[in-house]
Amino acid sequence: MILAAVLVSFLAAPGGVLPTFHDVAERAGIDFVHSCGSREKDFILEVNGSGVVLFDCDGDGDLDIYFANGSRLDLKAGETPPLDALYRNEGPWRFREVSRAAGLGDARWSCGAAAADVDNDGDLDLFVANFGPDVLYLNRGDGTFDEKTGAGVEDPRWGSSCSFADVDGDGFVDLFVANYLEFDRASVRRRGEDPACVYKGFPIFCGPGGLPAAHDSLFLNRGGAAFIDASDSWGVRGIPPAYGLGVLFVDVNRDGRPDVFVANDTMANHLFLNEGGRKFIEAGLYLGLAYNEYGTPQASMGVAAGDERGVGREDIFITNYEDDTNTYHRADESGLFTDATWPSGLGEPSYKHLAWGTFFFDADLDGSLDLFVANGHLTPDADRMRSSPGYRQRCQLFLGDGTGRFREETDRFGPGFAVRRSFRGAAAGDLDGDGDFDVVASAIDERPLVLENRGAGPGGGPEAAWAAFRLRGTRSNRDGIGARVRVLAAGRWREHVVRSASGYASQCEMAARFGLGSTQEVTRVEVEWPSGLREAFAAPRIRTVTLLVEGTGKRVEREEGKR
Repeated sequence: MILAAVLVSFLAAPGGVLPTFHDVAERAGIDFVHSCGSREKDFILEVNGSGVVLFDCDGDGDLDIYFANGSRLDLKAGETPPLDALYRNEGPWRFREVSRAAGLGDARWSCGAAAADVDNDGDLDLFVANFGPDVLYLNRGDGTFDEKTGAGVEDPRWGSSCSFADVDGDGFVDLFVANYLEFDRASVRRRGEDPACVYKGFPIFCGPGGLPAAHDSLFLNRGGAAFIDASDSWGVRGIPPAYGLGVLFVDVNRDGRPDVFVANDTMANHLFLNEGGRKFIEAGLYLGLAYNEYGTPQASMGVAAGDERGVGREDIFITNYEDDTNTYHRADESGLFTDATWPSGLGEPSYKHLAWGTFFFDADLDGSLDLFVANGHLTPDADRMRSSPGYRQRCQLFLGDGTGRFREETDRFGPGFAVRRSFRGAAAGDLDGDGDFDVVASAIDERPLVLENRGAGPGGGPEAAWAAFRLRGTRSNRDGIGARVRVLAAGRWREHVVRSASGYASQCEMAARFGLGSTQEVTRVEVEWPSGLREAFAAPRIRTVTLLVEGTGKRVEREEGKR
């Protein structure tokens, strides 16, 4: 009866005045236009698009924006190819394109990117996954970069998403790259040339079915930005390859070691379980993460994790193709996962969309995690398909209630969510320094959507409290990637795991940011560092970004069997 009353209240309550999101790309000076092949999308290489990374490239405390970019198959000799772009944050909603000055502006066909301090020197470096050799850029310490040749990560295959975490516990972040498939222009038929490549009565590009899948890659960091390919020794290539699109580091069994989830297109998803920091064992089927509740593989693109229920375990959310639901895997106390898509309220609203980038965040700063989904079709002919919402689609926002249930409130979040484009990667972070989450979503062949969060009412704005934390590892990797930050406010624990990239080909801000609603005090902060150290820190000021340095807090002894 109590649960029923809570759910009725959640579904009926208006939730106060929500913040609104407004597209400010033009006002902010962000004029980037994505390029990915022909407008007709004749080949599969031309449809997956690219991601976006929010990171502080120059150490000034503001989030900068990196856009990965595609290219074209019909480039002529001497023609300038499309370039990736870095926009430096120069104050509230003023950005300047500095790609070439910063040593970036990658001309390869880029898909995903991830930022981390790979050499522990105090600044964020950048890795870009490409169709063709991937590339690592080392930060000189001033927001300019050098391409690191011979780093050992120049995988020549089609890299889609990528991310960093310290899988072997040596204090340096390692790199995992999801590779998609083997594409050879000379051997793949153009759209319309193969009668088997038809979707809902329309000819489309061929693939992924019928094209060879590619193995994923794991690169171990040996220090000084020198990596070795450990894909074989760690068991990543010991299983059949799949069409990898999304990557997420997540500690599914709470043993302190990062595991890897890979969202695969039309094939079973993979969960690489970290065995003692020495090897991976693929356990997706055993843990309940390989398929949906019907035991069927889905065309999965992006993946996110978050402890929306406040139980100390992260649930996993996966975005999928149209005429299918996105999938919400709830973490059970047993360590296994249950498909809770329909009970969570995320089934019906997702069924007709084709979803890509995604992340958990607290959109209204009320203390409960919400969910963002970027949507967009693959073929422009979707506009002529009666059963499709079209090529250009809206992003979606789902409000969480703190118990694992969500309610779609896209229409209530302002004009920014009315924009229709074929979206791909997406990321969230505080771009203007006012404490709440703003959003950037890349759009294939168009300008990105840059959403300013204009807080209002009890859930957001100046009335809402928040606290944010940046981490500095000493025994752990410099950014504290993999650390769990826990805050106690109004008698409730909230938890955030510090991550590099996730979602689809993208990376949200690395700071641990907590919405506190009307709560005006954080009474306790704890950090579980990747090194295994657990310590408590003094209560921070609210509406402030606080730096937490490993080893400077009060050590907290673990209690076996308890969090």
